Amino acid sequence: MTDRFQILVEPRPAGGNPATRRLAIRLGEVWLTQLTRRGSNRPDRCLEAPPLPLAFWFVDNWWRIHCEPPPLQRDPPAPWRIAHHLPSVGAGYPWPNVSLWGEGSRCAVMVHEDAHNLQRSLRFVAEPALKYVASTTAVNAIDSFIRRVLQDAGSDCDGLDKEHRDLLAERADPDVSRWRRLEALLGFDPDSAPEGLVADYEAMTERFGTEGIEEAALAQQGVDSTNAFQDTLRAAESSKVVLCVPPAIGDIELDRSALHPPWRLAVGAARELRQRLRIPAGPIRNRRLSEVLGTNVDRLGTQRSWPRSLPYGLRLRSASGNDNRIALRSRWSHSRRIALCRSLGDIIWSGNDALGPLSAAKSGRQKFQRAFAQEFLCPFDDLRAYIPDETPTDDDTHAAAPLPRLRTPDPNHARQPQRHRPRDLRASGRGGLSYRLHWKRDQAAAGNSRQLRSLVESVRVEV
Repeated sequence: MTDRFQILVEPRPAGGNPATRRLAIRLGEVWLTQLTRRGSNRPDRCLEAPPLPLAFWFVDNWWRIHCEPPPLQRDPPAPWRIAHHLPSVGAGYPWPNVSLWGEGSRCAVMVHEDAHNLQRSLRFVAEPALKYVASTTAVNAIDSFIRRVLQDAGSDCDGLDKEHRDLLAERADPDVSRWRRLEALLGFDPDSAPEGLVADYEAMTERFGTEGIEEAALAQQGVDSTNAFQDTLRAAESSKVVLCVPPAIGDIELDRSALHPPWRLAVGAARELRQRLRIPAGPIRNRRLSEVLGTNVDRLGTQRSWPRSLPYGLRLRSASGNDNRIALRSRWSHSRRIALCRSLGDIIWSGNDALGPLSAAKSGRQKFQRAFAQEFLCPFDDLRAYIPDETPTDDDTHAAAPLPRLRTPDPNHARQPQRHRPRDLRASGRGGLSYRLHWKRDQAAAGNSRQLRSLVESVRVEV
């Protein structure tokens, strides 16, 4: 997390090309525009390019940059890259290989490795990384840059001035702002989504609230989003899985400032809830979890499995507010344990909002759910007790076999350099921010030797 994000533009030069300027983008102590030119080893912090196309790009894509997190695909589709990837500014100039997106109170800035291209006259040298800055800081930096361009260009950019004024008016109007957010979360540019699609979600906000509906829109983007939501809603309404709200979670408070990432809030909330419920160290077994959630966890494996077409799970609060019906996607009891604990975390995050989608989306709310479920079911410190050494052997890793399947959300838990990790504990994912923990679980301990098998779980860090 950094508190500095700047887009700097040198004044219009007295001579030379009046359209181009020396531009610099700074994130903390890193200059995203730092480059080397062909034939010179001397680095330069500034890029020579026209600022007007960059200003138009920010205005045109402001809602998607501010509201839409990255998609689930490892390689984002072209529409997402156009709206979030800085090289899409184009205009005949190279731009830093950087992506920007919003996650609530934080704005993510991902620096990708600049591909070596012999036909280009320069190469950006910023190290690949994923960093976060407060959304207010990012918004102020972008607005300041656009105003600077308008002051410098004068009458040469009347079109930009009009579009920027229209954008400011939209941001100031709560109704228009809510509509634009829904468009962005659904994966559409302004005024590009089918009108009926956004209107349907708008109508449902009266029943379910704005935040829950926005999570549902993000959980399944595209033109079929409302159909997917209706299918999931019907599954939740008819579900026999009921989660009772434990009184102990009533006054757990979360510090939503940009300084605290969702996984850190989740770890603190899970530890506090375990302490209030007097849960001993180690994983929570089914009997204790049944008492906490007011449901029979052992029977989850025999409950009806919803159609495979169900795109995501859902927590639906009852009219009384004392319990919730849960639509579960997975047929496996261990995955359903995680889904129930995610629902519990969602109640804490949202204050028992009427609607709680349980999806694979990369919003702050979903990251909180996943991190909370892991820490509540089995705290990472307890897991480390099974693997005490900094360089565990295969036997140490297998010693953790009785623990439930987990997802580990804390990037600080990946303490070892990748080259020093054994085969069963190795780095993966982007930017070294995630790792996989593979282990075997002997189900013969449950008394059924036919269930003996290896369960392999890929654990991805969510930051």
